[in-house]
Amino acid sequence: MLQTLFRVVKSGIRLLASTTPTTPAGNNSLDKLNVITLLVQAGNAFRKGEPMKGAILIGAATIAPKNRKLSYLVQGVVTADNIRKRFK
Repeated sequence: MLQTLFRVVKSGIRLLASTTPTTPAGNNSLDKLNVITLLVQAGNAFRKGEPMKGAILIGAATIAPKNRKLSYLVQGVVTADNIRKRFK
């Protein structure tokens, strides 16, 4: 499982290196941080045995450099689902 996490983070770093910045330089570091946190959350979901959640988070990480609002929306939906499951 740890190898999967490392592969996910490594592919995310390659994704960050290959994308051209479309936003001002001040927001670019925030976008990179968002992608990295999405990838770490995805690796954690795979480690816990939730492959669907991990795949959704990887998808959000791939669209994060292009569309920040949509990736935040996906992250919010996953968080809302986690809260819903805790109160069940």
